[in-house]
Order: sequence, then structure tokens, then C-alpha cells
Amino acid sequence: MTTEPDPCLAELDPRRSGQELSLGTRIDRNGKTTYHVLTSDRKTGFFVEKIYDAEHRLIRIQKRSPGSRCETSFAADSGDIQRIFESSSLPDGNSLTKEILYEGNERCNEAIIVVAPNGELVRRVERQHVGLRTTFQGQTEYNSDGTPATTVNHHMDESSGRLVRREQTQWLHEGQRLLNENFYFDQTGSLQRYSKVLYHATAGPFIEENQFYDGETQSLLKREIAAYDLQGTQTCMDVLTYGEEGEIRERSSRFFDKEGKEIASLTNA
Repeated sequence: MTTEPDPCLAELDPRRSGQELSLGTRIDRNGKTTYHVLTSDRKTGFFVEKIYDAEHRLIRIQKRSPGSRCETSFAADSGDIQRIFESSSLPDGNSLTKEILYEGNERCNEAIIVVAPNGELVRRVERQHVGLRTTFQGQTEYNSDGTPATTVNHHMDESSGRLVRREQTQWLHEGQRLLNENFYFDQTGSLQRYSKVLYHATAGPFIEENQFYDGETQSLLKREIAAYDLQGTQTCMDVLTYGEEGEIRERSSRFFDKEGKEIASLTNA
């Protein structure tokens, strides 16, 4: 049996790119008018749906293809974009969703999530923008069981766009922090301070280290190393001061009891 071609598609010429065909208009009870548009690229199978409010103002555009979907929402009064949502299938079998929320004053937040076929998280990316400038970007990679493995965050100055702080976190399988590192930079991009915190497996910080650098020479000036017990009370503090050649010029140690009171101190010059 021979199937007759759809007369609505007969006018499409596949040799002409960009040609669109209106498939009809629907007026709902709430006054919304919907237009269906199909592109002439038969390989893509692209489908667009434009939705208007009762006053014929565009409020949403939905785009669909066999492997992806995109929805854009507009403010009816101003026509500004309020939200963009995208979902697609990746070649490796994972699925990706992306959502961008526009807050006004040229600010927007972007979230990207990659999910494995079994539903477990693979990756999560967050970005914050002011105009064309990115002010924050964070990315977390997950283990095969969906627990976080590593997180890297970048904080940028809104006015200059320069990197202000880079944060790195390693996680235990139980979702507890194992290691947290922070790099702090000045307006010239020079490293000012480096901090590292090691955590107890089921509690707060175990050892915290801070390193201070000279902004011009990038030489190490001072190290502060603090230790904590399982209850979060500081037990000791070591401070090392360095000379111009990198040698230790002075070292001081302070020790504390369970109530946080200093019980002993030692200084070597």
C-alpha cells in the first residue's frame, strides 16, 4: 500500500535551507495563540512552538528535535528573556540539562547538570554572569555512585574580571570533606595567600595551614599551621617566618587545653 505524502509537507524544498512552514494556529480558552513551525531540514526534524498571551505578546518559545529540547521564556511587558532551559542527549549516553535564569541588571545564573543513564550525577557546573563577564564558576565531578569526588570554584572580581580566589575540594565517599584548598590573588594576579584544611573523617577541620606571599617577588613570607581535635577545639599553633632567601628566621609554637586556653609556648629565633 502506498502512503500519500502529507500535503502540508509537499511545499517544502529540501534543497532550500532556512525555509519554514506554518502548520497552523490554535487559540486556547485562556486566549493564548500557538504557532507551530517546522524547518525544511528533514535531517534535523526541527520543531518550534511560539506561545503568546491574550494580548498577543510573546511569552515562550519551545524548540524540539529528536535528541534535544529548548525552552525560552520572556517577560510579557518588556520582552526580556527570563529563563532558558535546554536538555539534550550526549554521545556517551549521558544526558545534559542547562538552565539560565536572568535576574535583571545584566545578571544571570547558569546551572549545567550531566546525568548518567542510571540516574546518577556525573558533573555539575554553576556560573554567575554580569553582562558578558563571568563572576563565578564552579564545577563538581561525581563518582560512579553519585557521591561528589572533586569541586573546583573560581571567584572573579565583578569590576575587573580578574581571578580573586580559586577553591579546590576533595570529598570522601560519605560526602564529607577530605581536603579544601584556597588560593587568594590580588588585583595584579599575584598570589597573596594559600590556605589548606585537612578534615577529620567524620568531624570538622584537623589541620589548617595558611601561607602568606610577597606580592612582588612571590616569595614565602610566613606559614601558620593550626591543629584541632575532634570537637573542633584548637590544640596548637605553629608560626614560621621566612627571610628573603627562603630560610626560616623565626618559629613559634603555642599549645592549648581542651577549653582553648594557652598552656605553653615556645619561640626559636
